[in-house]
Amino acid sequence: MSDPYGQQQPPPQGQQQWGQPQQQQWGQPQQQWGQQPQQWGQPQGQYQQYPPPGPSQGAPQGAPPQQGDQQRGYPQQPQQQWGGPPPPQGYQQQWGAPQGYPPQQQQWGGPQQSYPPQQQQQWGAPPPQNYQQPQGYQQGPPPQQPWGAPAPPQPGYQQPPQQAWGSTSAAGPAGQPSIGFIAGQRAPGYDPTSDVEIIRKACKGFNTDEKALIATLVKLNPLQIESINQKYMQDTRKSLVSLLEDKTRGSLEDGLCALARGPLNFYVFLVERATKGLGTKEFYLDLALLGRSNADMNALKTAFKAKFGRTLESTVADDLSGCEKRMFEMVTSATRTEDSAGVNPQHVTAEVKSLHAATEGRIGTDETEVSRIFIKNNDATLAAIAKEYERTYHMPVETLIKKEFSGHQEDALLYMLRGVLDKAKRDAELIEGTMKGLGTKDEQLAFRLVAAHWIPGAIPAIKVAYQKLYGKDLVSRVRGETSGDFERLLVAILNK
Repeated sequence: MSDPYGQQQPPPQGQQQWGQPQQQQWGQPQQQWGQQPQQWGQPQGQYQQYPPPGPSQGAPQGAPPQQGDQQRGYPQQPQQQWGGPPPPQGYQQQWGAPQGYPPQQQQWGGPQQSYPPQQQQQWGAPPPQNYQQPQGYQQGPPPQQPWGAPAPPQPGYQQPPQQAWGSTSAAGPAGQPSIGFIAGQRAPGYDPTSDVEIIRKACKGFNTDEKALIATLVKLNPLQIESINQKYMQDTRKSLVSLLEDKTRGSLEDGLCALARGPLNFYVFLVERATKGLGTKEFYLDLALLGRSNADMNALKTAFKAKFGRTLESTVADDLSGCEKRMFEMVTSATRTEDSAGVNPQHVTAEVKSLHAATEGRIGTDETEVSRIFIKNNDATLAAIAKEYERTYHMPVETLIKKEFSGHQEDALLYMLRGVLDKAKRDAELIEGTMKGLGTKDEQLAFRLVAAHWIPGAIPAIKVAYQKLYGKDLVSRVRGETSGDFERLLVAILNK
């Protein structure tokens, strides 16, 4: 991945130094579905800003904060003008994440809330007078940070960070693994004994209590799932997944085992599933690997090697060939620019020219160069490249990819592009794709919902996006396509 370079002087507040100054807001959602905005995000509304929370209720002092993910627009961060100071280091927000998590940055999407209109507010300004502090948190003033310093790292499944252009860091501070990606990490303050007993009782005898299994597993966050796995192994010398495989069948088994594995082991399982047997199952590979932070990718590689005794990189490469192989070699190398490095406008201009030269500017397509641009740049830079390419060459990058690529490469590039522009919309479309037409792809539907389930705030955001796209309720749609205990599992995930 090319590194951002060059220190720039901070532009006047509210203006961007790119040819000529213009008044513009950055980081807000697109104005209409399926329509490219004329600016970096017309503001759709203003949301009340929360002050930084203190330690999570029930978590011991010193417990490591877990990194979450955020999604533009459901709801999103307070508007910030171009060139304004980035969020102060350590400034953390929580919009409706499940109680019992360690403190973390703003969660992606978050439960839908109503916020009264208010005056725009800059990062670090005092909270509004009518602010009601979330239960279980303590207010503390955010530490001061000089203008131009990198924003706090936000690894994992996330949107481009809201920060000023012109960061001087080439790579940026390394991000931390997402919640559930640190092997063996337990939930602070959580005793899994009672939940383990419920699971054992539900699986005792010839008849399995599927409702009790669903109710118990769906309510748990990733660290609690890991705590239960360790407790069950300690008590029985067997894995919880093996118990569920023995006591459940079909699509219900697929969904419950996905929950019981937790994020890290679930994605390790998907990579093995994608490459096992004849042919590559691209769906599993894309869901497991594309869009991962360096920290999460390295965690997956370590866990895969520990479980299977071979490297994840060689396993994926041996199952692919040609341009697809080179694409996923870059993906698994874990060398993308850190999100904390920000966006460098000169680098964006150069990458836009490189993208054009590799596609419309030549006969044939340089697939490897296009893959490099998509994989090596951080989310904020890729979003900026897409905006600048359309401004310069009058063609949306999505149209360009559809014109120049086909098959799995096209799907993978669109997955990454749509992920930096609007994750909720992308995932709503992919979930609908598992139910569209004759027959429902039950396993794919379950895996996509479980993957979103691990990200605080993702499910509410996807439900809103689905309603906007298709004019119908996602829960009702899933009810109409599934039945029995499998239906109860998916509905429980959607209604958590």
